[in-house]
Amino acid sequence: MMKIVLFDGRKESSTYDEVNEFFAGEDNPILVHIPHGIYHGFKCISESEALIVNVPTQLYNYDYPDEFRLPPHNSSVTSYIWEWKDG
Repeated sequence: MMKIVLFDGRKESSTYDEVNEFFAGEDNPILVHIPHGIYHGFKCISESEALIVNVPTQLYNYDYPDEFRLPPHNSSVTSYIWEWKDG
């Protein structure tokens, strides 16, 4: 199983600061479309490995990136706790 979390950090969005959580796996195969500008993360939550297939719509442009990252403990995403264990 895999937990997939989406966070809307777009201040102009009607779903600003909302979190969506999805659980995917062998018994629950799903397709998740992640809109432009949505922060997202995932982690395996089962004892066996989990796979994710990323199918972007265009090649990554290093000069003009369309993907931005936040540190896992970033305080701007206060509405979600990953229960992250470093190390």
